[in-house]
Amino acid sequence: MNIHGFLLAMTTAFFWGTLPIALKQVADTVPPMTIVWVRFCVASIWLWIVLPRPHKRSIPHDWSEARIYVIFALAILCLGGNFILYNTSVIYLSAPAAQIISQTGPLILMLGGICILRERFCLVQGIGGIILVAGLILFFHDRLHELMHLDDGYGLGIAIGSSGAIVWGMYGVSQKILLREFSPAGTLRIIYTCVALGLIPFAAPSFLTKLNTAQCICLAYCCLNTIVAYGCFSKAISIWHTAGVGAILSLTPLFSLAGARCMHWLAPDFFPDAPLDLLNYIGALVVVAGAGVLAVGPHFHLKKQQEKSV
Repeated sequence: MNIHGFLLAMTTAFFWGTLPIALKQVADTVPPMTIVWVRFCVASIWLWIVLPRPHKRSIPHDWSEARIYVIFALAILCLGGNFILYNTSVIYLSAPAAQIISQTGPLILMLGGICILRERFCLVQGIGGIILVAGLILFFHDRLHELMHLDDGYGLGIAIGSSGAIVWGMYGVSQKILLREFSPAGTLRIIYTCVALGLIPFAAPSFLTKLNTAQCICLAYCCLNTIVAYGCFSKAISIWHTAGVGAILSLTPLFSLAGARCMHWLAPDFFPDAPLDLLNYIGALVVVAGAGVLAVGPHFHLKKQQEKSV
């Protein structure tokens, strides 16, 4: 096992898992679009100043300029939309619930890869998808009646979070296409900068002055999260096989559950408790298992095919 890649993937899972815990404290005071704008501004500045700039690459001959612009525009809209929807969902959902519902993103990405990128579908992936959906039903078993009321409360949060996962899947497909020809750092520079600039008319920086010290620390952590999590994720993918990284990232909801409990124990007045019963915890474990099977399924399928060809 690649220890370096393993540690990078674990770092990503930790930061993504604990993100909604800090985000929920800020979202009570600052509008989601303003939070997203701040996060992308910080990430854009870091990408342009800190990271080395790769050599400029020419546009491939088989790509028209219009197609490049369309795919970049889709990636920008989808990533920005995902951040806004996810940041909005934590207003209505607990941190673990927001993270659990976001695990449907890999399922959407898989379907997009099969339908749009013509990637091969394997039975293991289908099993993983079924397991993941079963886990979601178990986790939200005591809230299923609220899904019929999408205009308010928990049901609205689930609808917004699910929409964010769908948009993230669309972003993943467009990102896969872009990474065939452009470097990850160069692609993120363009996407992050365009999202930050595009959100300027919708941002309300005046709300930032209403944050107390603890909320400012949480917002700073959200900004750091954007940089560290995606940076570690990109590096892990480049030095370790995708199945290994995906399997580790499937543990993200467990970090949310453990982090929420720990923070409530340390500061119960600032981090409210989110009571969960046994079926909630079982559902979370089943979701993690399903996401893990989705991640490693193609790897084992390819390995099996290679063994047959030998």
